[in-house]
Amino acid sequence: MEFVGSEGQAKLAESHAFIVGVGALGCVSADLLVRAGVGKVTIVDRDLVELSNLHRQPLYCERDATEKRPKAMAAKSRLNAVNSGVEVVAHIADFTAENALELVQSEGRVPDVLIDGTDNFETRFLLNDCSVKLGVPYVYGGAIASRGSAAVFVPGSGPCLRCIEPNPPKPGTQPTCETAGVLAPVSSIIGSYQAAEAMKILMGQHDRVMESMLSFDLWEGTRTRVDLSSAQDAECPCCGLVRFAFLESQSSVPQALCGQNAVQVKPGGAGMIDLEQLGASLGESGEFEVHDYMIRGRIEHGGDVFELTCFADGRAIVDGTADVGVARAIYSRYIGS
Repeated sequence: MEFVGSEGQAKLAESHAFIVGVGALGCVSADLLVRAGVGKVTIVDRDLVELSNLHRQPLYCERDATEKRPKAMAAKSRLNAVNSGVEVVAHIADFTAENALELVQSEGRVPDVLIDGTDNFETRFLLNDCSVKLGVPYVYGGAIASRGSAAVFVPGSGPCLRCIEPNPPKPGTQPTCETAGVLAPVSSIIGSYQAAEAMKILMGQHDRVMESMLSFDLWEGTRTRVDLSSAQDAECPCCGLVRFAFLESQSSVPQALCGQNAVQVKPGGAGMIDLEQLGASLGESGEFEVHDYMIRGRIEHGGDVFELTCFADGRAIVDGTADVGVARAIYSRYIGS
């Protein structure tokens, strides 16, 4: 391909892409970038592989779901097998205000592009803060039901996400993958768009980067593009007024995981924990297995049985309930507040 060439391939090999979320979008973009020969790909994900994920998350298989492997580790294994010449760095972590800048800069320098593989607006706005603060292009993507959207935000050369959407939608006002599902081809298309735009950035072909918000409904067969070239807002709370509200947030609210009967809990200020010590403590209340990066077991609480998975960063996933109150109570009783 003349628009890539040996020079473009060499630039890809020297570049670093940072992907938050290896669900449907992140799986596709990570796979394509690794196959393209991007030198380093860092992936961050907090979740475990579920059987219900497999129709739209092509890096995983039934065994990953049966063993409930962390997505970050399962994705890294698959990507290493795809192209051993690419350095794949995986973080089993929730991308939050507490650790976002540390994770983005964890490889000694800022990456060349940030890619959005998330399913919630809070994390997208956090990524946008990182993009503007560090001057790193941000490739946005979203997929829900049969609809998809994508855009690229380049600091200093156009708007940021908050120029066009100053604040996240209020909770409960937008469909989620839990309530509306996701048509797998939609996420595949958006993930491919994201990978293509990221490659343009990594090869230095900024004049080819799209200056519009792409939206489509695959089931209805409709598509629109909204020109963003003049959308930069001087009064934007992020890139205009240089305020990073989402990076400065201290919120650590338990979150029901999309498409699962499970809740993630991480109290504010929770630091790294000793998995061996916690495993011994939890062993008094149930049967738990201690792995290098997590503890998993089953525990009885209030007459019901729940699966509890704990990570070294202090997070826990309580499987068997969508009630954040129940999940918080289990965390407090068995792990500590």
